[in-house]
Amino acid sequence: MECILGIDVGTSNVKAVLFDGNGTEVQVASRESETINDGGNWEEQDMLLVWDKVKSCIKELIDSGAVKSEEIKGIGVTGQGEGCWLIDEEGNPVQNAILWCDGRAVAEVKRITEEYPEIGKLYHKTTGTPPLLGNQMILIRWMKTNRKEVLDKASRIMFCKDWVRYKMTGVIATEITDSFTSLLDAQTGNVADELMKAMDIYEYRDYIPASVSSDSVVGTISEEFAAWSGLAAGTPVIAGALDTSATAVGLGAIHEKDACVILGTTCASEIVMKKTDCKFGAENSRYEKHPIEDLYVELQPTLNGTPNIDWMLENMAQTKDFNEIDRIVESVPVGCGGVVYHPYISVAGERAPFYHPYARASFFGISQVTTRNQLIRAVYEGISLSIRDCLQNIDKDATIYLAGGGAKSPVWAQMIADVMGRRVMIPQGKELGAKGVAIIAGVKFGLYGSYEEAVKKACTFRQTYEPNLQRTKKYDLLYELFRQVRLHNQQIWDYRHQMNKKIQAIKED
Repeated sequence: MECILGIDVGTSNVKAVLFDGNGTEVQVASRESETINDGGNWEEQDMLLVWDKVKSCIKELIDSGAVKSEEIKGIGVTGQGEGCWLIDEEGNPVQNAILWCDGRAVAEVKRITEEYPEIGKLYHKTTGTPPLLGNQMILIRWMKTNRKEVLDKASRIMFCKDWVRYKMTGVIATEITDSFTSLLDAQTGNVADELMKAMDIYEYRDYIPASVSSDSVVGTISEEFAAWSGLAAGTPVIAGALDTSATAVGLGAIHEKDACVILGTTCASEIVMKKTDCKFGAENSRYEKHPIEDLYVELQPTLNGTPNIDWMLENMAQTKDFNEIDRIVESVPVGCGGVVYHPYISVAGERAPFYHPYARASFFGISQVTTRNQLIRAVYEGISLSIRDCLQNIDKDATIYLAGGGAKSPVWAQMIADVMGRRVMIPQGKELGAKGVAIIAGVKFGLYGSYEEAVKKACTFRQTYEPNLQRTKKYDLLYELFRQVRLHNQQIWDYRHQMNKKIQAIKED
């Protein structure tokens, strides 16, 4: 049986998945990831520990005997994007990886958006992405300002999946969907040299490996790793793709105007489009490269997705049974009695569809008759309305492909269909990011004749939700309130941040 191995190195979990030619998950191995938080807004991971977890997953798959190692035609890797993964000349980490959801670089973002706005505009227009806290170029600037001695010990800067692929093959490379997040000129595909000069970090230009296409074979499984893992030495490994871009392929979103939402740690909302339709530098715009050569993605990846649900379960609900939570949510009418929840729960604020480092979650409209169940539903509605906030440019006839852990809830899927007023489709299988890179590898190695054939064969759907248009009318009204409160809170979030600093400065006896 011919198989492709897809590896997904997420923020919360690491997974290795074997897929057959029909896109069926033959075997899955997973490990929980461990994130290091300093108690504030710093988020890091131990690079060696991440690699150990990937190794463990791969070895579990091979040891299971589900397939013979020589039946694996190729390997693709996807993973969390952005952040700062640095290695020295010997290929060893020089520090923990700084993650995409890290909030430490506030001063750097402020500098190029407020003090030197011409640089901020150059950044947005050049890369297609506005200056954001977790962007790799922003973090290089933070490292130069705050940890130059560590930065100077490095020789290469990577992304998460590139680190894992390097450890499997011994080859250093990065690819375009990851590099496109902040390092490349969106018009040319070359490293954004002029922007690096404007940000005074051009001295680290050689740290950036050359970017290749997602389907490029960048190396093969090394003899050393083959001997340890049981994989066949020489098995080809493609460059892979950023997790959100890979998931789009895994969902079958390979055509212009296709839309998808990944309900995970980040709620990533995507619309596939041609380059000619991208408006690089336009307000609230953010574009990434699709793995297929001539396509791009309008991407709005919030910092705040399912962690809102985790917080609600831990601090508000009286059960952690999701079936019971679904029954509670379904029992409450649309609008939760006038309560609106804004889901900006990350310590780093929010980045999509707006940027604010001090944005915070809140309930609006609570009164003495507000119930616990209304608050629980409001959390789900708040995330759903945030998705609508991110998909303002969606085509009126588009179908939304829904993936991620949150897609397991039929009540939430129906709510999103109602909020958006569009059909929502749930795919078969769970590991859509790994499936995406498996499809890319499958096309590369001849398992499929084309992406069209691959999607037709490997991307099937288990459930379709049609919108209740009467509920959509209610959500149209609720969305306007959601958005107005969000806009008015901008100054309040700034005020709260300054107040907290003053409170912390007061020493009690």
